[in-house]
Amino acid sequence: MSLIKVPLLCAGTLGTYATLTPPQPKVPPSERPKDVGTYERIFSAIARVYTGGLKLLICSGGLLEIAVIIAHKYPSHPLSQQILHSLIRGPVSLANRIELSPWFLVGAGLAAIGGFIRYNCYRTLGRFFTYEISIRDGHKLVTSGPYSWVRHPSYTSGIACCVGMGISYGSQGSWLRECGILGTTAGKAVSVLYVLMIAYGITSLVVRAPREDAMLQKQFGEEWDQWAKRVPYRMVPYIF
Repeated sequence: MSLIKVPLLCAGTLGTYATLTPPQPKVPPSERPKDVGTYERIFSAIARVYTGGLKLLICSGGLLEIAVIIAHKYPSHPLSQQILHSLIRGPVSLANRIELSPWFLVGAGLAAIGGFIRYNCYRTLGRFFTYEISIRDGHKLVTSGPYSWVRHPSYTSGIACCVGMGISYGSQGSWLRECGILGTTAGKAVSVLYVLMIAYGITSLVVRAPREDAMLQKQFGEEWDQWAKRVPYRMVPYIF
């Protein structure tokens, strides 16, 4: 087992926390467009509950794996024994199988980088970054920072972060895989729930992006058109 996993798990968990924590209060109805369609209205209504649940799910996984790694490193402490016997389905020696793997590094890297970019999107947009699709009072079209790469970098980075943590948790050498958690009924149920939540989030953001583009084009006209010429891709440079 390698303690090097601990700072990497911390980085991914912090990236997830930043990604799924709303930077602004809920937008009042007066600042939300009415013609966004039923799907978007539902997504905007549940976005904060959805991200809160996903944050709890992902961050809990990171913290629990960190706890097992540290407890196994210092087994003489009474709390360590409680942690190991509670969080390992089988002999405590299974914790020896927790290790770094290439896929863990890919996943943790995606999560950390995604969280960093998402946080920069929060800072760049300021009060205009909301979880609900909206046109705020005094709204300005922001085209700098990450928004000079693609038009919806926060969506790309958010997806990268959450998918990355899923990759790291499911990879060879992870606590969930090596300590028997994924083989339990609860582990399987949580895994399915996670996949469904991620799929819903990705679908919702991909559907939202063109609607948001249309809304901003209507609001800013030529200014948006010029930006779209300079930044032609919505979420992934040279692809989409």
